[in-house]
Amino acid sequence: MELIVKESHRLSRILSEFLQYARIDRPTYSKVELCHVINEVIQILHHHESFTPDIRVNFETEESIIYVVGDEDLIKQLLLNLAVNACEAMTGQRTGQLTFRLATNAASEVVELYVRDTGAGMTEDDLKKIYQPFYSTKKEGTGLGLSVVHRIGSALKLNINVNSQPGAGTTFLVEFRQYRQTTSERIPAFTG
Repeated sequence: MELIVKESHRLSRILSEFLQYARIDRPTYSKVELCHVINEVIQILHHHESFTPDIRVNFETEESIIYVVGDEDLIKQLLLNLAVNACEAMTGQRTGQLTFRLATNAASEVVELYVRDTGAGMTEDDLKKIYQPFYSTKKEGTGLGLSVVHRIGSALKLNINVNSQPGAGTTFLVEFRQYRQTTSERIPAFTG
């Protein structure tokens, strides 16, 4: 009976992730406050099954409010998948660290988000396959988490780069377009 329940949960998780993967098609673009989304993802992560008390989560930013162009729900899903993947990569370690770091570049109007973990890292061969559906290096992995990340990145036209080495952790860089308020969107000044 225990095995049946365990397998039922595993199949449910695979089906849920597959449906997420299949649903990503037409994003709804809007103004998204990225610091708020990251803080929400961190709160959700603390209640996720992959999170352990041995993992320390940091959020580094020079600005408390940063607006980007995107779909808030899809960005949240992308970041949660990266965070869960990072936690799973640190499973079995005595301590681990997950860091979200935001950097803005006013000249290029790009917001860079680094998601860095101190996990096991990946080989060059693994890096070539990480976005393939159902490819996983983890015993319990479904192989859909990073496929969903890639699919969301493509739908939102985001640049996503990854740097990883075995034993040295992994860093994902996600580049967002900074939101710029147009003249027509400005709130008129109060006259009276």
